Amino acid sequence: MSLLISSCTLFRPVFYNLPGNKDIQRFPHRVIRSSETADIFNFKTATDTLAKIKNLKVENKTFNSSGVSLNEFVKLHRTLSFVIIRNDSILYKYYAKTLGEETRVASFSISKAYVAMLIGIAINDRLIKSPDQSITDFIPEWKNKSGYQLITIKNLLKHTSGLKFTTNPINPLSDQSQFYYTEGLRKLILNAQIEESPGLHFNYQSENTSLLGLILERVSGKTLSVYLEEKLWKRIGTEAPAYWSTDSDASTAIEKSFCCLNARTLDFAKFARLLLNNGNWEGNQIVPANWIKDATHRTTEDGSKITYGYGMGLGPKEYGSFYPIGLYGQFLYIYPKKNLIIVRFGNTAVPYVSDYWKEVMLQIVDQL
Repeated sequence: MSLLISSCTLFRPVFYNLPGNKDIQRFPHRVIRSSETADIFNFKTATDTLAKIKNLKVENKTFNSSGVSLNEFVKLHRTLSFVIIRNDSILYKYYAKTLGEETRVASFSISKAYVAMLIGIAINDRLIKSPDQSITDFIPEWKNKSGYQLITIKNLLKHTSGLKFTTNPINPLSDQSQFYYTEGLRKLILNAQIEESPGLHFNYQSENTSLLGLILERVSGKTLSVYLEEKLWKRIGTEAPAYWSTDSDASTAIEKSFCCLNARTLDFAKFARLLLNNGNWEGNQIVPANWIKDATHRTTEDGSKITYGYGMGLGPKEYGSFYPIGLYGQFLYIYPKKNLIIVRFGNTAVPYVSDYWKEVMLQIVDQL
């Protein structure tokens, strides 16, 4: 992807350093209104199990070879929030001293799962024909450019588009840094270049989800925030408005659909509950159940990665778990066999080691 560089997008990555929870205040955003008061859903609290869960042991040879209690573990890794829910009851919750239940936390790639579910809703509403539809049906700017017509919605969902994208977060000239800090995201999205034919290899990148967000905006005729509000956020019992960061405060601004959906921890947990229940919320089918099934299907076909579905990670086959996942060990970990949800948000200062946190989640669910 050839970069459209301005002094602003060179300055921001250097001055602001790495992304973090502080970016909720740093960047402009659109507000996503929450559920009406009568529709708010509250998880119960299973107080009799809290003491037992606090003493659950977590061990990892990389950082913690001796094993410590869960309570010690979350503090050791400077966790922002950590909640375990089973059968709609909160078994355990932890918030850093600087946060609380009412504090919004910044999500990063967890947002990709929201976009993926909105695509399923748009297909169900016949705004998109199918995941196999060419993206040039929605991006006429690429209609006459060779190769782009071969890229499908599914390629974007599975990160097999073949588009070129550099992801070094430390390099201010990388595509990832430019996407995160630019004030001209639309131009960057549409400047994508083809690196290889689609369907050959998995290449996880923000360009794919950014295109999905742009497509949703175009087919719905609404901003991504409004579409999320109407189709999902207000319908799952959320307690508070969410904020979706945009590239600027101009009327033509676009949401950073690859990241930056900011909300309360328990409202994120409600999205996990929706996925756990196959897209059904209190009798209302918000996301088609077959879309959840497709989104969590393990396959290596057409370049897919067996541990990644539509906008979310997939656990070991014997577990059947799946999880929207983000930077710094963010997890909406869903384990259907035990009706479990684990929500975890972490601090910027902690090195992000994806496989480490996946192993931690398995240790926890094995003991519950």
